[in-house]
Amino acid sequence: MTEAMPAPVARLLDALNGPDLLFRFDWNEWLRMSAPYEDRPFKQKDVFARYNRNGYDWDIQGILYEPETETDERAAIVMFHGGAGSAYGKDTTPDGRPGLARILAAQGFRVLNLTYPGHYPPGGVWKESVAERQPWYLLDRKLSDEEIYDRNLKCTFNVILQGSAQLVDEHLAGRRILAHGHSTGGPMAAHLCRFTKKATVAGLLGWGTGGPDGWRKEWRDKTGAEDDGRKGLDEMSKRSPDAFAKAGYVSDPEICPWGGAEGFVKWAEPVRSQMKTGLCDNQHMVVPDMLEQYPGLTGLPREEYFDHLQDPDPDWLKSIAVLLMVGDDDKGHWVAGKEIEDKREIFMGRKYEAAGTRVHVVHVPKYGHYGMMELHNQNIAYTWLWAHRNGYFPV
Repeated sequence: MTEAMPAPVARLLDALNGPDLLFRFDWNEWLRMSAPYEDRPFKQKDVFARYNRNGYDWDIQGILYEPETETDERAAIVMFHGGAGSAYGKDTTPDGRPGLARILAAQGFRVLNLTYPGHYPPGGVWKESVAERQPWYLLDRKLSDEEIYDRNLKCTFNVILQGSAQLVDEHLAGRRILAHGHSTGGPMAAHLCRFTKKATVAGLLGWGTGGPDGWRKEWRDKTGAEDDGRKGLDEMSKRSPDAFAKAGYVSDPEICPWGGAEGFVKWAEPVRSQMKTGLCDNQHMVVPDMLEQYPGLTGLPREEYFDHLQDPDPDWLKSIAVLLMVGDDDKGHWVAGKEIEDKREIFMGRKYEAAGTRVHVVHVPKYGHYGMMELHNQNIAYTWLWAHRNGYFPV
């Protein structure tokens, strides 16, 4: 364990013990962050589960990271990716540096890094171009186009979380979970507790995370900071360099050494699905009139498409701690919103505060939505772990 505590760490920890919701790093401070623990070797392996929901079997994959020695055997970290991603987005970065999952494992934490059903192909590497590929909902047989299209309408938020929780219960039973969700995965981290049976979600780790989807609609209705981004019922969005740039994901080239949108997409094409169903978008963006149409098409209960909009359990909210983090150039989570209280991460922080949750928002200069891949990304993990070491999370 490192002995010296750099001044930026001391200032961070003072803030996390204080009453103010927002803490801002300056760039020089950010560069001086250090690891709270000594690195150590770890192993990683793919893990899988098959389960049934909405009339179908589904396969889900994750990467399990197991350090040679654990810093805290009570705790574990679970990671949810964004809508068009996979576990590989937190395994390495586009320029080959360790991703957040490897950084956390090297610091001595057991990590389960998840991929949603359909987003992992057999063998883990996509062979079809993005334009030609379809989701792989079962890994041992190729499905007909007709069945894939039907599954696209039935692969709900709950399908993803049921499989995620099964992997958590199989590999992290008895642990106190710190859950991180990026972008579309943020609300999933906040609802994992509804599905786990053998582990307890004790805290939420943020980067471009937001909050539960029901709160997102509240934020949008109150601030007008975004439109509803609705998609066609059976639309499949495909990520291209133009789509990546249009979404506002291109950030400062000085901290993104992979050649802009073109470089990112070239790296991502074999390891990320680069596709997102209309259902996933409409649930995450909360488009009620679109969601109302799915039960009639599928025969599934209405609550299968709407119950992710409920608030998390109030007793659970009082029992956890939340550490949100956001980059100054994150278009959706920080740039949007005229006043500071209109920023999405601040709005979500206030919602957690009102629910009795211990919560802070940490703001980092320069970074964009994909800051967890940008240079010095290890400092995001170190910020989470310094908070853990200081007793911020009830684990």
